[in-house]
Amino acid sequence: MKKLLLIGGGHAHLYLIKKLQDEELEVEVTVMSPSEYQYYSGMFSGYMEGIYSFENIRIHLPTLADKAKVSFIRGAALSIDAEAKVVLTEKGDIVSYDMLSIDIGSYTGGIDVPGVRQHALRIKPTYRIEEVANKMWEANNPVVVGGGAAGIEMALSLNAKRQAEGKAAVTLITQSTLLTGEHEKTQTKIQEIATEKGLNVHQNERVSNVTSSSIITSEGNQISYDQLLWLTGPKAPGIFQTSKLPVDHNGYLLVEDTLQVKEYPAIFAAGDCASLRDYPNLPKSGVIAVRQSEVLWNNIKGFIKGEDGIRFQPKERYLSILSTGNKDGLLLYGNVSLHHHFSWKLKNKIDRRFIENYQ
Repeated sequence: MKKLLLIGGGHAHLYLIKKLQDEELEVEVTVMSPSEYQYYSGMFSGYMEGIYSFENIRIHLPTLADKAKVSFIRGAALSIDAEAKVVLTEKGDIVSYDMLSIDIGSYTGGIDVPGVRQHALRIKPTYRIEEVANKMWEANNPVVVGGGAAGIEMALSLNAKRQAEGKAAVTLITQSTLLTGEHEKTQTKIQEIATEKGLNVHQNERVSNVTSSSIITSEGNQISYDQLLWLTGPKAPGIFQTSKLPVDHNGYLLVEDTLQVKEYPAIFAAGDCASLRDYPNLPKSGVIAVRQSEVLWNNIKGFIKGEDGIRFQPKERYLSILSTGNKDGLLLYGNVSLHHHFSWKLKNKIDRRFIENYQ
């Protein structure tokens, strides 16, 4: 029997494993992940605020896999030999495949700034979230670096928890404006929210150096901290370049709109780890991986049967909701932005439905 190997437990692979509970494929399926749990990043802000418990935000992969008659291997892929169709793990094991699908997400960017690797906390891989949250909760002077959606959500959520506990405000540092790249009205809106919520924000200040107790910015400011969370956007996993697989200019695995590698059609990829050749500027967002799930499932089935695949066509706009603390949310859709308690309620409903589907 042919072998399908799934590397990573990201959104698209969770969908595949769930589908396999109801529909068998004529292949032997194995999922490989460095952790037995897959942590849902969409609920990290709520966890940081203390709204969700640790059990609320994670999925036990072996249990999910067992229900689908899928084998589970705990391990991390080190390199891929696309010619020999084998994967080398960090333990030195060699795992063979006939079809390979990769859904491992991205890593944290900007960590080459002096001192960041030694002193900053990161939540990727996502199984670090419990340790990171505990340290940020206990901090006297927490700082978050990163003005994108993740940095803003985590800073505002932690700030809300600290305000309720009578603790000092969180500091957020960004090298540009908050939510740069979004509509100008949205950028103004999030700045107003940050001010209203009491967040201490440093905009247009690039971090140039980090010591054990202070952050030096390009403006010459020295900002003290005792815990630092680094959330400065995505970075491509190094496995694709070391494996000599086709990558885009940033190192992400290059796939066609069928989610296959052109040179190696037995290799599929979805989510943040991959870049679509025809849509190079598609944002690295969980909502994209969710949308790709059905295409990945259909195309793997089609590949097994020797049929042509369907094509993934991104929408021009996607709905996103940022948690802003105190069960408020900023809903974004194109140029529309709405900050309200009902926005958070919608996000909470969507996130809980997603996680409960796999738990």
